[in-house]
Amino acid sequence: MDRRRTSLVLLLLFVLCSGVAIVVSGSRPGLEQGLAPALVQSVGYGFALVAGLLLVSSADERNGSRLGGVVLGSLAVLVLLDLLAEPGPNIGAGFVQLVGLVVIMVATIRLALGIAGERAR
Repeated sequence: MDRRRTSLVLLLLFVLCSGVAIVVSGSRPGLEQGLAPALVQSVGYGFALVAGLLLVSSADERNGSRLGGVVLGSLAVLVLLDLLAEPGPNIGAGFVQLVGLVVIMVATIRLALGIAGERAR
């Protein structure tokens, strides 16, 4: 199986996990989040990590390696943010998290378009 297709599926699973973590987190009071949102997001981070590593290791695809680097860089920022940010409302951390998620989303869309473009040929 093509590594880029596997990476695309893993990135879509990351997006799904991130969405579920946001919904679960939003349904609970601010400082009483519990373990569920962090656990779901951690699983999503695992999916994104494997996807990024697969993309970086695809030596035949220059664009895939670049997208993998973008995914891994954004993922590192997101994980560090989760580890270092204080719990509770923080507009700066929320903005950085939003930017990181959007960057991974754009990389996922570019990957999907690249795969679809090759398939159309």
